[in-house]
Amino acid sequence: MAILVLALIFCGYFAINEFRELQFVTTSESLKKQAEFIGEILAPKLQDRDIKDIDSLCDRLSARTAYRITALAPDGTVLGDSESDPVRMENHANRPEVKMAMAGLTGDSVRYSFTVNRNMVYLAVPVIKDDKLVGIVRTSTPTENLSRVLQGFYAKLGAMILLLVVSAAVVSLALANRISSPITKIKEAATRIARGELKQKVGSGGSKEITELAAALNDMVDQLRERLNMMTRQKNELESLLGEMIEAVIVVDKNRKIVRMNQTAENIFETKFAFASGKNMIEAVRNKSLNEFVIKTLSSSSPIEEELTVIGNPDRVLQAHGTQISDYAGESGGALIVLNDISRLKNIDQIRKDFVANVSHELKTPVTSIKGFLETLRDGAISDPNAAERFLNIAIKHTDRLTTIIEDLLKLSRVEQEAGRGAMKLEKGPVCAAIQSVTKFLEVVAQERHIRIVVECDDLLEINMNRPLFEQALSNLVDNAIKYSQPNSDVSISAKKIDQEAIIEVKDKGCGIPSDQLQRIFERFFRVDRARTRDKGGAGLGLSIARHIINLHAGRIEASSGIGQGSVFTIHIPLGPESPGIMNLHGNLP
Repeated sequence: MAILVLALIFCGYFAINEFRELQFVTTSESLKKQAEFIGEILAPKLQDRDIKDIDSLCDRLSARTAYRITALAPDGTVLGDSESDPVRMENHANRPEVKMAMAGLTGDSVRYSFTVNRNMVYLAVPVIKDDKLVGIVRTSTPTENLSRVLQGFYAKLGAMILLLVVSAAVVSLALANRISSPITKIKEAATRIARGELKQKVGSGGSKEITELAAALNDMVDQLRERLNMMTRQKNELESLLGEMIEAVIVVDKNRKIVRMNQTAENIFETKFAFASGKNMIEAVRNKSLNEFVIKTLSSSSPIEEELTVIGNPDRVLQAHGTQISDYAGESGGALIVLNDISRLKNIDQIRKDFVANVSHELKTPVTSIKGFLETLRDGAISDPNAAERFLNIAIKHTDRLTTIIEDLLKLSRVEQEAGRGAMKLEKGPVCAAIQSVTKFLEVVAQERHIRIVVECDDLLEINMNRPLFEQALSNLVDNAIKYSQPNSDVSISAKKIDQEAIIEVKDKGCGIPSDQLQRIFERFFRVDRARTRDKGGAGLGLSIARHIINLHAGRIEASSGIGQGSVFTIHIPLGPESPGIMNLHGNLP
């Protein structure tokens, strides 16, 4: 089509040039004939130089021929003109066509006429009489007439070229489709096969070669379908197995590049398989211990096992199992790494050990003291009334301490039992009423230490609460504030709504808590100053109980303090719906 269009344009260009030249020659011949004819008529007049008759005759002849007619004297003076007054016209001796006619030749030119203000085609002939030049006759016509003829020709030529191009396009397309249609169908079938569409057969048709190619493709499709079904089944089984595993699974090739990774591994190492696939282990996972374990696995002919630590938030302890994967030739093709997260087991074991150690320590001290004083009484101190009474009072004091520890452990056990049941009924209740109940209960203790309790509470503030448990948590915080505040100071309790939370603050003016121990004060049996808190009667369980209760209310508790600056304990409780509800407890406890 491109060659055809270029050929037509080339031919059209020459045709236009030839037609334009032909049209100009035809127009010039017509002008020449008219000029010679008019010259014969005007010869007598030109010889006499009768300007009036010449100008009048030029007008009449122009009306018959539709050409502009100009009659000139041999020296170029205008004697008559069909378009203008000859008297006003300048001498035409310098006009190209007139110069040639003055030389006895036929002159022509195409130029702009300032007399009639348009482009004109001029032709001038000498008028000879008795072998003497008596004048010049010039005929002319606007180039617009020539252009109109040429435009008509251009339109017809363009229409013909367009018709030829369209016809050739239709014929070429038909021929191309006839030749390429079978190949196109096979190409489309191959594209569908590449996309995995293996159900449709490739149509056979066309030449013998095309038919054989289609048959070969159909045979290939059957084999691909069978193998793909087998691979898909195996892949689904493997994906299902890996997805259901709670262990992290990582498969690497012999160059330690990640080939597969399940969801558990993504969660542990905070990455995505789409990112890690094809990357080196140390680049994708960025764990030195795991990378070293993979190197050991690839270099070991037998399975290996090791404990790894993954630093993060929180840290994880992993039980790693590694074994080599052999390829079809029996050589090492990579490694399978299975990681079991034993962090929770380690944590539970450590909590159990700490709990047993703490309980043993807390119980051992008062029991040892009671036994010592009882033995002293048995050895004769009972005979001394003053000493006996003092020793018995000390034993009673330690007995009270044992009672306090046991009661706190029972409270903590009850709270955890509530969490273990999975749900706790919450009812809408006023915060101020709970605060007033706590302050009334602790008012006597505060007065004994000369502590003033200041309450500032929004009367309209209500939350979904289990009131006995909520008062227990609040009582533990206020009781601590009273115990550790300086005499003649204030303990402030405030409750207000900020955004969509109820904020309850308990503030004291005590000795404060060191910043390095602030994060541990909610641990069981943890005390900032064991000797001092033991004198206060504390067992180190009050804040742990308070935190558990607040967690049961879907809230959180925070502490801020500084040495000598007192302490502030802040409870955040989300404002729930207007109606009572059931609080889901699973996952709320730390």
